[in-house]
Amino acid sequence: MPHEIVKPGFERRDARGTFLEISNGFPAQTVICGRMKAGAVLGNHFHRRTRVFFYVSRGSAEVVTVHVETGERDAFTLRENQGAFFEVNETHAARFVEDGEFVMLKSLPYDAADPDTFARAVIE
Repeated sequence: MPHEIVKPGFERRDARGTFLEISNGFPAQTVICGRMKAGAVLGNHFHRRTRVFFYVSRGSAEVVTVHVETGERDAFTLRENQGAFFEVNETHAARFVEDGEFVMLKSLPYDAADPDTFARAVIE
């Protein structure tokens, strides 16, 4: 099934700046943000228990997902201020087309004793 590209549900712009509500109703226990260089690949793995919301706040990224059980594949581009959910058992990877920044919300926190991260390359 094709991924829904999520855009901010609420946006406020005024003299102070910009406020974007990038996700609503997603129970995240971990919030991650980072910067990536053009050509860098993030991901190439899947989770058996963790759901992920990946949001590009600056730049753009080409995303590929493959469900590990069904083989269902999707490919799409996330541009600035767009995001997508990566579901359980869905291998995901994002290659940044240009230098960029991202925010990632995860339903479960990382646990070094039980990492719930399984390598599977979908982008070389």
